[in-house]
Amino acid sequence: MVAALLGPDARDAQRAARSLYRSYGPELYGFAVRRLQDPGLAEEVVQDVFTRAWRSAERYRAERGSVRTWLYTIARSLVLDAERRRGRRPPPPPADAPADAVEPTEPIEMALLRYQVQLALSRLTPEHRQVIELVHFRGLTLSEAAELTGLALGTIKSRLHYASHSLRLALEELEVIR
Repeated sequence: MVAALLGPDARDAQRAARSLYRSYGPELYGFAVRRLQDPGLAEEVVQDVFTRAWRSAERYRAERGSVRTWLYTIARSLVLDAERRRGRRPPPPPADAPADAVEPTEPIEMALLRYQVQLALSRLTPEHRQVIELVHFRGLTLSEAAELTGLALGTIKSRLHYASHSLRLALEELEVIR
């Protein structure tokens, strides 16, 4: 896909650029807006990511990593630049900001990882997400999770098994783990 950006046919290059944007634009925007807490600035960052990708497509090397990894590397750099330009003081979070909003002082690598894990969790069914959150994030035992949800212990065990498998697949698809 990246190689098509360099091709002599402008139509192929445009199609490749649109395909890259459709595939990765929304998740890069989600990462940027969560980190910067500014939708307008996040849109600029994503636009700059694809502009840089277009201009430097010849430097992409598949053996170094996937297209997603390459684009996230560009995005990470641009987000850091935007944070530096904005200064040390980030704007206060909006009053309706979610409780799990990213801390502005959180290292960018942790913010990226947090976003990717949240994205992977969002791909699970509500039942699977619930059991993962109860057992792994809240630290409940399987018995406590069963009691809290009113489900049988065997159901909790089964859901946790399938949820863990689904989460692993989602994380592999997002290239967080291999």
